[in-house]
Amino acid sequence: MNTVSRLASVVCVGLGLVGASTEVAAERILIVHDEDTGVSRTYTPPIGVFTLSEVGEILRVTVGEQFGEVSASVLPGFWFMSFVAPPGERLSPGVYRNAGCLSPYRTGRAPSMEIADNPVCLDGDTVWGEFAIRQLDYDAAGAVRGVELTFTQRVGSASAPALTGELRIDTNPLSLTVDSPAAFAWGRIAQENHGDTSLFTLTGTTAGIDYTASVIKDLWSIAITPPPGMLLEAGRTYTTRNFADGRSAGLLILRGADVSQSCADASGLLKVRAIETATSGEVTGLHADFHYKCTLNGPPLRGTIRYHL
Repeated sequence: MNTVSRLASVVCVGLGLVGASTEVAAERILIVHDEDTGVSRTYTPPIGVFTLSEVGEILRVTVGEQFGEVSASVLPGFWFMSFVAPPGERLSPGVYRNAGCLSPYRTGRAPSMEIADNPVCLDGDTVWGEFAIRQLDYDAAGAVRGVELTFTQRVGSASAPALTGELRIDTNPLSLTVDSPAAFAWGRIAQENHGDTSLFTLTGTTAGIDYTASVIKDLWSIAITPPPGMLLEAGRTYTTRNFADGRSAGLLILRGADVSQSCADASGLLKVRAIETATSGEVTGLHADFHYKCTLNGPPLRGTIRYHL
């Protein structure tokens, strides 16, 4: 049963939303924060040069500075990164804890990693780390062509200052974030869900979209429809009600596998920052913000959908 049908079978439901503007698709970006020095730095093209490859079981990434003029926000030199699944496995979306140095120093069933501007795994297993692969894309031949991940690495001991960061190479964002105060009808909510822990689906056209996010211990079902006679458009902000009418778009939000949380008479705003369709008309990408109130003067649930945009 789709989101609209499920909502119609629940007696009272209501909704609201909020908006924002257009956005880039695939990105190449590395953000690194050094807890020891307190310095955060960012690489992006055209100054940052990115390479991505699989060497045997190892996913290798290099990010470095291009010759010529360099932005002050870019870290000098090159970063070398290696990520390996536990023995006998291949990397896939998920969280990899207790990561140490690569072979020959790896022990047990631990994953491996090394992130450095200079090698840190020369004299034994000196790494205490964790990484989360949010997305991993392959081409038709099975070679890695894109990745999104986060990492935390400590060198020397489990209590050493951490090097943390985020990396995205040739993948589009895929996430659902939601936030509400304690006074909201469903209570305090603070979630940031990505592909390492969640499953996302989106079906429909610019005449109506069904979106679901199956996240840890939770499920979100959201239906979006434009006002009658209109199509969803990028850069447009819509007022919303449960169901589309002559003045408002429809925004239906259900929470829980048993549809246990919904609103009776909601209103709000929805902004479609970006939307992409295939030649068939099916929506293949969406970036939207919403602001959802269960009562006219009540506090809102705020959220952002990133589905390959």
